[in-house]
Amino acid sequence: MEDQNYDKHLWRKWSREELDYQYSPSRWCKQGSPEEVITHHVQWTAEESKKVREDIECELNISYGLADGQKMDIFSANTLPAEAPIFVFIHGGYWQAMSKDDYSYVARPLTKAGAVTILMEYTLAPKANIETIVSEVQQGMKYILNMAKHRQSRGVYLCGHSAGGQLAAMMLSVDWMSECMASDSLIKGAIIISGVFDLRPLIPSPINDPLKMTETSAWENSPMKVMGEIIRHSKNRKIVLAVAEHDPKEFHRQTQQAFQALSEAGVSVDCVLSPGVDHFGIVEKLLYEDFHLTQMAVDMMNLNIAEIDKQMEKTAV
Repeated sequence: MEDQNYDKHLWRKWSREELDYQYSPSRWCKQGSPEEVITHHVQWTAEESKKVREDIECELNISYGLADGQKMDIFSANTLPAEAPIFVFIHGGYWQAMSKDDYSYVARPLTKAGAVTILMEYTLAPKANIETIVSEVQQGMKYILNMAKHRQSRGVYLCGHSAGGQLAAMMLSVDWMSECMASDSLIKGAIIISGVFDLRPLIPSPINDPLKMTETSAWENSPMKVMGEIIRHSKNRKIVLAVAEHDPKEFHRQTQQAFQALSEAGVSVDCVLSPGVDHFGIVEKLLYEDFHLTQMAVDMMNLNIAEIDKQMEKTAV
């Protein structure tokens, strides 16, 4: 976690090259070169996700808006009870890479536990800027919340990784009653994994080349900017902020900064370190039932995979 003596604004003194290093998770991985790590991640996620789409009942590429990228995949909505909780996963890739199709594997343990699982897509940069992306995801959440109300779901739970963590956190700041007549209590929790809570350090880095964020647009779309609204709407939510042991130091700092703001305001929040994994391993391990973040997600939704296993054993007998 963050060194208490670490200068929170040190990034303003860094060169473009240093910022690129500090915000390039693949350069902090212990499993190989940046190219090897990214290649493995892309191949592994694609293979595992294809298996899940073949194995689990799903509705693919459901449109939630007019843009081509505004699509979502919904797993087990037709096989689980209407009141089942809904788990929403928003992928990362610095708003310019990867897609929902790469993360279908997240649905395997969660649908087994009894959660309808939704993978959301959005238009990537450079076709869309950060304001448009946040707006699109907000449209997607309106669709999901209306679906949850129609099903009388027990609750909606958000999860985002990396850039998806920023998007999930921004959704916690929205007044959903004004947007779609949904109370704050319908979104019951969130797990933000290796999230970006302040986008301003990305402005001088090559990451911003396709996004073209300004100081104003980066700050306006930073969860730290809307932390007051997140706190106001999350008084009765459970929030988990997770970071990988081998994430860049800046991801640790930003996660700790967000945790401190939420905890000091009395929000129910945990800050979790995932030992022995990097920025990519932490999200890959969501495939596995025994991974601690998978277990936290299941527990947050008041589900129990062990009970499902027992029921399956009885049925088999």
